[in-house]
Amino acid sequence: MSRLRVIAEIKPTAELVAAVEEQGMDPHAAEEDGTSLLMGSLSNTDLDSRYASTGWLLDRGVQLGAPNSEGYTELHVLFGQTRHRIDEDVRIARRLIGIGADINAVSPRGGLVFCEVLWMKHTDEDLEPIYDLWFEQPGPLDFTTPAKNGSQPLLMARSLPYRASILDRMERYVAELDDN
Repeated sequence: MSRLRVIAEIKPTAELVAAVEEQGMDPHAAEEDGTSLLMGSLSNTDLDSRYASTGWLLDRGVQLGAPNSEGYTELHVLFGQTRHRIDEDVRIARRLIGIGADINAVSPRGGLVFCEVLWMKHTDEDLEPIYDLWFEQPGPLDFTTPAKNGSQPLLMARSLPYRASILDRMERYVAELDDN
């Protein structure tokens, strides 16, 4: 893991900016595993740094990289964090999707990106902006491809009593797909 990646993962945005601007480190360089520096910034547990660093990198044209060793993409990492600001997650996710992030990406270990959304410790009402972002994407949306452990969004939502609202929306969507 590069020094710049470590800075992006654990340091405030000011230190990332200084490493790039003052020390001449290249934020566009892929890691040895092919991942992008965005994976580091999205992994930062400090919310202010996560969102500011990721926005700063995107403003400079840093592109998506390969999934990590567990198959997680930038969207998996964004939504798989413990703490969130939903409005910021939506803003960053929209930008990632705009540069090619696949909302239907499947990690062998964790499953579809939407599984990460369903595990978030927020109510359906809180998550509505993320749900809306998903459903505004050109289809088809995938809610049924399983991970190696069998997890898939539709089954997860059925097993989580606090996901009744999104379950209804997903079931209607899947039924419409089946009808076509």
